[in-house]
Amino acid sequence: MVLRQESNPLTAEFDALVDKLLGEWHIPGLTVSVVHGSSTYAKAYGYASFPSTPMTTTSLFTTCSTTKAFTAAAMSLAIDDSQSTPHPISWSTPVSSIIRDDFVLSTPSATTNTTIEDILSHRSGLPGHFFSINLARPNETLRTEVRRLRWLPLAFPPRTTFNYNNHMFMAATYLLEYINGESLGTTLKRRIWDPLDMNDTYFSTAEVQKHPNLSKRLVKGYTWNPETHTYYEEQYINYAPITGTGSMVSNVMDYAKWLRAMLYQAPPISKEGHTALRIPRAVIAESDWKNMLAPPGAYHLYTMGWFIDYYHGEQLYWHTGSWVGFGIMVGFLPAKGFAFAMMGNTQNARIAELDLFLYLIDQLLGKSGAERETHVRKLGEKLKEMERMYNESVESVVARLYPDLKTRLPLSLSLGAYTGTYAHPGYGEFEVCEKSGKLIVDLRDRVGSCSMRFEHVSKEFFVVKYYNPEAEAVGPDYTKAEFYVDEQGVAKSLGLDLESVLGEKIWFQRME
Repeated sequence: MVLRQESNPLTAEFDALVDKLLGEWHIPGLTVSVVHGSSTYAKAYGYASFPSTPMTTTSLFTTCSTTKAFTAAAMSLAIDDSQSTPHPISWSTPVSSIIRDDFVLSTPSATTNTTIEDILSHRSGLPGHFFSINLARPNETLRTEVRRLRWLPLAFPPRTTFNYNNHMFMAATYLLEYINGESLGTTLKRRIWDPLDMNDTYFSTAEVQKHPNLSKRLVKGYTWNPETHTYYEEQYINYAPITGTGSMVSNVMDYAKWLRAMLYQAPPISKEGHTALRIPRAVIAESDWKNMLAPPGAYHLYTMGWFIDYYHGEQLYWHTGSWVGFGIMVGFLPAKGFAFAMMGNTQNARIAELDLFLYLIDQLLGKSGAERETHVRKLGEKLKEMERMYNESVESVVARLYPDLKTRLPLSLSLGAYTGTYAHPGYGEFEVCEKSGKLIVDLRDRVGSCSMRFEHVSKEFFVVKYYNPEAEAVGPDYTKAEFYVDEQGVAKSLGLDLESVLGEKIWFQRME
């Protein structure tokens, strides 16, 4: 890789914008690399570990959902390899034709017709079901998670609607491991990272933490606590099945090598593979994904592991990645020989990164930046409004979630009569307990470590608050809940409003 200082796009003006955004969005640190033509530029800002460890361009981040593009690239290699076998596969091959016993969806038609292309393009018809990942136990296996798909309800027929879904990338990981006979991490290192000289890229934080010298460079993730005006240090994701969905660890220097290969359609991915990875597969109407941290536009496109937009008429491939404590943005403009990678150590880093990469493109194209400033300001206002809702009162939440409520009625049973273990075959199980006059669920041993507190609304209807018991003001969420009480006066099931696109609750049955 050639590092040059002349014509560096990371100018003093860019530095000033970074400093402004780090302060505005409470981001401890950020690191950036830019590929332009034959040159690579990189710079680091702020702290990798607050308050004293400086960020560097080799600081290691969990790169979250930007892993998805690597999974799709690995699939292109598997498809290429299969062409010389008795049973070649293609992007249109049904997944169930390869892993028939394990890949089963909630309808026979979806099971039969869902293809490799579908699961990599978020158009399988399966909604996010994000809470099922939060509810999972860290030691669960990839195969277990894939086999749970049959119990997760579909929201749309396959191939009709874009709906972002991590579970299908778990299925893609499982499929690749079945085809290749090795872990996805081994495949990525052997087939992509090593050929690209990505020698500072790893498959999980657990792998990095085994090596003291590497773990020193592992960035810590944070969330700003508006109550205490301090940073809350988040835990790294600890969930083996996430693998090809978002487990990679890398830095902006190694990502520059990857982006250069994507930009110039270079090996190890074949020409046919690059072509397939660039073809749009799904359309996302702006109205279907409100508040999306994306370039301005009435619609967006998606291919396998990449969003596609047109900014000032220039085609832009990009993807975001996030988990509590981390925000990543990467992308490339094929016609301009320009690419970028940005990594920050809060989730809110993504809105700063969106502003920054659009700024860089404005500078590249000689644009004023007015459209960018208007667009990012509107997104920022929406994000800040969402953050203000974190600390709204219970009564305010009730009014928002139950706007038609006229009369509040008492519970049918004593509070203790609703306690017990509730289970769903696709989501798993949890125990509802009574504590200090409230129904509580302790999920601190799960992937999405949190607690749930039930606030009574009327009869069997509740509001549930998901929160971090160590820092309740840090990113709480709320949803509706309902208990079903049978004719014998026994609480039999609990419905949680987890997927709005389904138009119905996810029902957990009370275990006897």
